[in-house]
Amino acid sequence: MSENERPDPQGLLRELMQYSRGRLKLYLGYAPGVGKTTRMLRDAQQLHQRGVDLVVGIVETHGKPETMQLLNGLEVMPLRSISYQGTIQTELDLEAILEHRPATVLIDELAHTNVPGSRYHKRFEDVEALLNAGISVLSAINIQHLERVSETAGRLIGIPVHEVVPDRFLQHADELQLVDASPETVLERLAQAKIPVGSPFLRRSTLTYLRELALRTVAEVVDADILARQSGVTSPAGIRERLLVAVSTSPASARLIRRGARIAEYLDAELFIVFVENGRPIPERQRPLLQEYEQFSQQGGGQFVRLQGVNIAKTLITFALEKNITQVIVGESLRSPLEELVRGSVVNALLRSGNNLDVLVVGETESVINLPAQPRPLPQQRTCFLSTSQERGDRNCGRHKIYLGAAPGVGKTYTMLQEAHDLAAAGVDLVCGVIETHGRAETAALIEGLEMIPKRSIVYQGRIFQELDREAVLARRPAVVLIDELAHTNVPGTDTSKRYQDVEILLAAGIEVISTLNIQHLESLNTLVERTTGVKVRETLPDLVVGCADEVMLIDLSTDELTQRLREGKIYSPAKVEQALSNFFRAENLIALRELALRELADDCTTTKNGSGTARPDECVMVCVNLRPNARQLIRRGARIARRLGARLVVAYIHHLAGESLTAAMREELGRLQQLSTELEGIFIEQSANDVVTQIVLLAQAQSATLLILGESRRSCWEEVFHGSVIEQVLRRTRNLDTLIVGNFERE
Repeated sequence: MSENERPDPQGLLRELMQYSRGRLKLYLGYAPGVGKTTRMLRDAQQLHQRGVDLVVGIVETHGKPETMQLLNGLEVMPLRSISYQGTIQTELDLEAILEHRPATVLIDELAHTNVPGSRYHKRFEDVEALLNAGISVLSAINIQHLERVSETAGRLIGIPVHEVVPDRFLQHADELQLVDASPETVLERLAQAKIPVGSPFLRRSTLTYLRELALRTVAEVVDADILARQSGVTSPAGIRERLLVAVSTSPASARLIRRGARIAEYLDAELFIVFVENGRPIPERQRPLLQEYEQFSQQGGGQFVRLQGVNIAKTLITFALEKNITQVIVGESLRSPLEELVRGSVVNALLRSGNNLDVLVVGETESVINLPAQPRPLPQQRTCFLSTSQERGDRNCGRHKIYLGAAPGVGKTYTMLQEAHDLAAAGVDLVCGVIETHGRAETAALIEGLEMIPKRSIVYQGRIFQELDREAVLARRPAVVLIDELAHTNVPGTDTSKRYQDVEILLAAGIEVISTLNIQHLESLNTLVERTTGVKVRETLPDLVVGCADEVMLIDLSTDELTQRLREGKIYSPAKVEQALSNFFRAENLIALRELALRELADDCTTTKNGSGTARPDECVMVCVNLRPNARQLIRRGARIARRLGARLVVAYIHHLAGESLTAAMREELGRLQQLSTELEGIFIEQSANDVVTQIVLLAQAQSATLLILGESRRSCWEEVFHGSVIEQVLRRTRNLDTLIVGNFERE
């Protein structure tokens, strides 16, 4: 081929772009002022610095100097002028961009309605045209403009939402990134922007609802990604709970459906109501019941499913595995022990399936969970980890803000330092207590210009370690201190074992703390994280630390972008990249952790709008443990359920007097279980008895338990025949009590 015959590389690129669809990255927020446009422009600046051919199609700066400054250095396409009703209005110049053919274009406010005379009626249609032409698009949208939630959001705001974007944009986006900010931060920004006083966005309750809506919407998208990669997830269903209610033609099944719908609501779970036809004809008088159940299911937001199978338990288990069910809800067995031995029992078959399913056996009467809430008693042993800001204010505690992430490298420390510079520029007296750069040049560069408190050197086992010098911070008494990696374990030799305890002392001194944390370090999530990712997290902190923070802000990042940052050496050194990608940073792990972070913060929004710092004295979750490895799993599971219900948590250990005596090692383990229970805001009860089953029943009655949690039996079928089953005996003697049998993940 001659020189003249060689194809032009740029021409080939343009031709290729005509046949390949562009990539769409969406920045989703929940209100004006969360920072979508700012985040989009900062990413655009980084792409520009990398040499990406990028232009700004349209960005709404709303006169904000910081937003306008971020446009510096970027190529901004002129807007198109359109005459409409005697005025000249400007719109995105779609034709000019298509002719220019950049690799990437920025298009703000995706839901915008174009002025009549434009090529398309809606801006999202302009974006579709650009994507179809092979041009990638960065765009931003608020949650209320998404079609699937616009009606709900409109009711929350009090104003109908007319500008709507089809759901397909969210579902088919190549990258979706939530841009989060606390309601307090948004209110402050909107006040500075002089939003009219009557604006619905100035109501904290409205912002909290919208924030939860955005978090759960993104979590659903991420959850769909998890299910698409099932092979890499250890847990049956990743993060989201999926419930199966097993019904029969008994009238009692209506109660099971109601109970399942209520549980699905507080767990934000997917709900299936399943009826198994075992080949026998359904009597004519019972057929209307199934139609009623289907209606009940739809009213409760569930899916009604009819299955065929001679073995009901086996059919249910097969369906549960196919649909990634995490909990099966059934009614109590009405058969006698002898009948169960001869004819079997669906409940017992589910309990013995060995498929890591939780089984909730619903009692004969429904739990009452709607009595008036009562305030929790003030914990005397704590100073600033208190449930409400009013309580913290009464003790003159400093404010605590946490930047929460799904994994290392999402940008928590970077964002914290950016805020630090903004505060310092505003004249706030601020110091850095601990900043962990992990060798990241971008992060280290942001420390420049900020005052650093030198770390304290501690000698341990012949080595020198650097820790936070808490006393130096107290002596300096700044208004704000930055403390990275909140879950860090201090080196022996300090008077506190964990860094969050140092933070509590600083808060008690009236110093404001800004800190960072990854979601996997929450104590109640420890088993779930291991179950999902296969990674055992050693450093944890009590959920209370996050629950009592004045602000928690999620730093969200798509899995693809986080993986790219890792490959570019922005998280770990190049030598560690491949090892990280094969272990903790597997895509499946990162997706699951991201969903976990989204749902955890959404649950906090639920707690906030339902009234934080309150408990229902009529609701009690009682967890029975022994000294086997799954005890911690049970306590964490019980704590999360109790928190969702606003219930009391009781953890009980009952020692069999006829069994072996407690050794020093067993006593030590009991102490650890008691400490875990306390950290998760429960009480720990230790008792001894000749009849363990009777004592469990008596204790449940004494504590007015409404939900009993037990671990699955470790005995074989033959052992249970000869020695009995504690679970089955408890179920027979607690007819009015819901009992959750938790599948044993932590097996010996």
